[in-house]
This record gives sequence, C-alpha cells and structure tokens, in this order.
Amino acid sequence: MEIVFVHLNTPLPKYLMHNMKHCAAIFPDVSVVLLHNAPVSVAEIPKVKTVLVEPDIRWEELNDLYSHPKEFRGNFWFTSSARLFALQFYMETTNREFVHLESDVIVSRDFPFHIFKQIKRPLAFPIISNERGVGSVIYVRDQQAAEILTSTLVSEAKLNSQVTEMICLRKVFDLNRNSVQLLPIGPIHAAAYRNIDEEILIELLNAHEKFGGVFDGVEIGQFFGGTDPRNRRGAMLLRNDLVNGYAKIKDWKLNFDFKRNFANVKFKNQQTESKVYALHMPCKDTRFFKSRTQSHRIKQMCSKAESEATSRIIVFSLIKAIFNSLVRRLRTKVL
Repeated sequence: MEIVFVHLNTPLPKYLMHNMKHCAAIFPDVSVVLLHNAPVSVAEIPKVKTVLVEPDIRWEELNDLYSHPKEFRGNFWFTSSARLFALQFYMETTNREFVHLESDVIVSRDFPFHIFKQIKRPLAFPIISNERGVGSVIYVRDQQAAEILTSTLVSEAKLNSQVTEMICLRKVFDLNRNSVQLLPIGPIHAAAYRNIDEEILIELLNAHEKFGGVFDGVEIGQFFGGTDPRNRRGAMLLRNDLVNGYAKIKDWKLNFDFKRNFANVKFKNQQTESKVYALHMPCKDTRFFKSRTQSHRIKQMCSKAESEATSRIIVFSLIKAIFNSLVRRLRTKVL
C-alpha cells in the first residue's frame, strides 16, 4: 500500500511538505509518493518518492473545455480535476494499490490500510451530497479502478464547462455503484444526516460498520477547524455550516481521543463515538500538519468545538489578498 499526494503547476505549499513528512514518519512501512508536473524538491524528506507525471491528450482537452478562470491559483479548477488523470497515470505505471490524500488532509496513526485491502470494490471515496463527491481520500486498487475514476471528466466538461471534480466524482459513483465503496463520513446514527436517500444512508452506515470509523469529506475539518482564509480576503469562518450536504454538522460533537492522539466524532448526546481516520483541513494552518504540533492543535480545536460560530482574520492571507488584488489592477491598466 502507498499514500499518494498530487500537486500540479504551483510550488509546493508548506502545509503539504509538513503533511508528507508526518506521514512518512508515522507510517514507516508505507511508501509516500508525490506526483507532480513541475520541478519540485523534497530533499528534506528523503522518504518521499517523487514521480513526474506525463500528461496525455485528455489533459489538454479538459483544460480547453473548462471555462473556470485559469489565472486562479495556478489554474486550480483544472488541476483539481486533472489530478485524477495523474492518479491513473501512476497506477498504469506501477500497478500498485494506493490511497490518495488531498494535500490538506491529515490522517490518524491507526488509519485502516488493512481494511481497504479487504473491501470487495476496487474504488472508494466519500460523497457528501446528492450532487457532490469529494477526493479527500480515494482508494484505488488497480487499473480498472483508475479508469473508472477518470471516466466522466471530459464527457461531463463537454456538457457543462463549469463542472468540478466534486460533481464528477458524484457522477462516477452514480454510474459505477457496483465498483465504488462509499467511505463513511460521520456518526453511525441516521439522524446525523439530512436530505439523503435511504439507500445511500444505509450504505454509509454499513460502511461505518466495516471501517469502524469515518473519513472526513470536508464538513468536519472545515466546520471545526475553519474555512480557507484565501477565499474571503483573509477571513476564516469557524463553526459555520456552509457545505449544505448530508452532514447535519451543527449536531455533531468533536472530542479528542488521548489514546489515539486524534479526534473522535459523535451525534448530539449519543454516547457512541466514532474514530475519525482522516480530517480535511481547508484552513491550511501548518500546526495541523506538523508532527510536533498536530495533536496539540487538534486538541485545541476539540476543546472549542461547542463554542459559538465566529470568524477571525488571518493577517498573512489578508495581506496576500490585497497584494494580489493590486497586481491584477495594475495588469488591467497596462492592458
């Protein structure tokens, strides 16, 4: 088994460097791989293997079809989808099963690699609403699974140039239900979810029984840890229900598990807690990704989990947003 990260177009962010280093440290028997399409250096993390991805014609076709702003964060909307092509490229090159983590996803020391090996379906990822899946954690067993993962990207972009990889992942699930294992996203309690088909709910609850814990799609980390401050000119929102997905996140409670040094989640006043195996942290706070500060930062987050909704300004992000805005205005005047 391997852990595979993908980063395309832009320089490696610090949180990703810390995350890879941490994974290499806590999983000495698991290979950590970074797929990239631009020069990178991970010399300070000798246990991380880098692989240069070779784009094929589908990359160019998808990029041409997309009408998302290409100047946004190194063509973010395209690269977030193209990483699925990168995963397929890697699988075709190695033919080894792997778990892909998004760069801002942290995982527990008891991450259940062994259970992924036991599931019958060759592909696994979370879905978070009737419209969206999410690539926070994706298990790919073989080349067939990798092909399923990328099967709808170009076809969906032909139908809608504003489609995203989250919408495509949901489509992948809908078209390939016998091949996709849903990953559980929250407490094992039916009332913890809303606007969800009974069939999907049953599958989520059964998946919880199978894995013995949950894999955060995005709600847990974003609600309790904060939004990405870059999206609101430096403002980070805490404990705000913004996703409008299956999770009734305001009714979920987060506790720190001292034995696991990670978070557990439960529904309201229920006694049963679920292990959280993966936390999606859009806030990009490097303290969540560093080995020496991660458990302390998660503990802090859990201690404030029942506080009121609030927001805070991340000064660095605010300054960067103002700078980028000025640069765009100057470019506009020049043109």
